[in-house]
Amino acid sequence: MSIFAGARKCDLKILAEELRETVNDSHKLKDLKKIILVGKECDEESAKEWMNTIINERKEREENERRNEEIQIVEQKRQEEIELRKLEYEERKRKDEMEFELQKIRLGAEGRSLNSNSVANQNVNSTQIKPKLEIHHLMQKI
Repeated sequence: MSIFAGARKCDLKILAEELRETVNDSHKLKDLKKIILVGKECDEESAKEWMNTIINERKEREENERRNEEIQIVEQKRQEEIELRKLEYEERKRKDEMEFELQKIRLGAEGRSLNSNSVANQNVNSTQIKPKLEIHHLMQKI
């Protein structure tokens, strides 16, 4: 019975099918072992070698699947990191644009304030000059 060491039900099922035995999912481990041992297709040594090959192929498949899953996980993490960096970049860009617009508004307000002050100063200066001229014209000439 050492030929079945490390074998799983799926391995036994594959070996039984390779030996052209009829099996289904309802068979239990002990049933599959009996089917394989009673089979007339090959002797115990051949069955043992075949079983080892099937087990090794399964382990290799499982290892490949595990590696692929790890690769997918790493790739998914990398994609998530890229997406996060894009979002951070867009947020910084949006903040910079908002700061730029705010600075433009501030400068525009300062410019309007300076213009209104200079216009007010000009108005004050012109009203100061104008009354002097008007008083001069109002005075009688001697």
